[in-house]
Amino acid sequence: MVGALLTKKRVTAPPQSIRERTGRLLKMAGSMATQELSRRIQGKGSVESALSLSQIQTLVGELAHLKGAAMKLGQLFALEARDYFPEEICEVLDQLQSDASSLDFHVIESILQQELGQKYDSLTDFSVQPIAAASIGQVHRAKLPSGVPVAVKVQYPGIKDSVHSDVKVLGTLMKTISVLMGKQVNLSELVGEFSEIFIQEADYEKEALFSIEYQKFAREVPDLVVPSVHPEFSTAKVLTMNYETGIKLNDWLKTSTATREMRTFYGELILDLYSREFCDWGLVQTDPNLGNFFFRPSERKLVLLDFGATKRYDLEFRKLYAQLIMATLAKNKGRVLSLGEEMGLIDPREAGEAKEVFKDLLFESMRPMTLPEYDFGESAYPEKMRALSRELVKALRYSAPPKKLIFLHRKLSGIFYILRALNVKLPLTQYTERYQALIESN
Repeated sequence: MVGALLTKKRVTAPPQSIRERTGRLLKMAGSMATQELSRRIQGKGSVESALSLSQIQTLVGELAHLKGAAMKLGQLFALEARDYFPEEICEVLDQLQSDASSLDFHVIESILQQELGQKYDSLTDFSVQPIAAASIGQVHRAKLPSGVPVAVKVQYPGIKDSVHSDVKVLGTLMKTISVLMGKQVNLSELVGEFSEIFIQEADYEKEALFSIEYQKFAREVPDLVVPSVHPEFSTAKVLTMNYETGIKLNDWLKTSTATREMRTFYGELILDLYSREFCDWGLVQTDPNLGNFFFRPSERKLVLLDFGATKRYDLEFRKLYAQLIMATLAKNKGRVLSLGEEMGLIDPREAGEAKEVFKDLLFESMRPMTLPEYDFGESAYPEKMRALSRELVKALRYSAPPKKLIFLHRKLSGIFYILRALNVKLPLTQYTERYQALIESN
């Protein structure tokens, strides 16, 4: 039933006890706070240098071992809230993105036997070595009794039960860091949004339903492949889908098939897909991990994987967001600010300087959509956006990262990275027309 031996880094199962997980996280938080207090009493160092490199590395190692929401939250803070925290913290947290550790197969097999019972024994060619490993689970290859190749995603033990406690403790830790930086930011709603998506990602039955729903929408896009789910071999902790082949982006770009025409084809396809997700379907796969995109240039197909972080956006919110985009394109400063406050993007208590930087940031973000054709290989745009983001965060005192946009913009950031890697030039005016159509829709 099993295949080749594991060659990737293997680890023992993460702690399952909520008490043990919470205790380890609190111990880390206490250690960091004690060192900071000591440094302040002695008058040593700035806030940005308060946490030693060794402490942050210990934090990353602990989060990677705990896996689950603890590791995921560290990843998300590194990606989505990095402007709110010292760069050295984010640089070390970035290591969580490349963590490739996996559990020993005997742990995974015990979960499969418990979840699937005799159905597990009917699976053949089950690989010991996972084909992917992440914060919540790992994926193995197998074949159904019919001979159909499948990918079987298995959740790590204790993950679902520990989500609430992990998020609560880590939210407190991030709040402490923000206070030390002189911010009066309410992170409770943001942490609540993280908690909601983590609970969802830890429920493979819900992911299966999202996958099936998304696949129905995807029939509108003939060049897109979404793996079929096999419910009879799936549970809340095991998800079995068709095994889909393809080549990852960076590997494909090294081949002779990565012609300008094919790169443009994929760039347009990815932008069109996101536009449909948000403007038409209200159902967005928000995880931009490059491992979720497989390219099949010979078939002119794109394979999209992993629907655990799929989010619904209701029509009212989508229209409000579209209005903000159109107001930004029109450079209507008053409307941009009022919509920004209404959507919770900027706190009304912020100073005039912060509000001006907020508007500048939005205007710059829309610049590519004002051009006849935008060159995604241009280097100045992301650097300027990063500089404006840093400037805004320094000026802000009350505004937290907007909870409603955190996962949506996570997806957009991933799309921009892909288009930049494709080095394509694309007209974007058609997408502004879709936002206008959304505003006018019933």
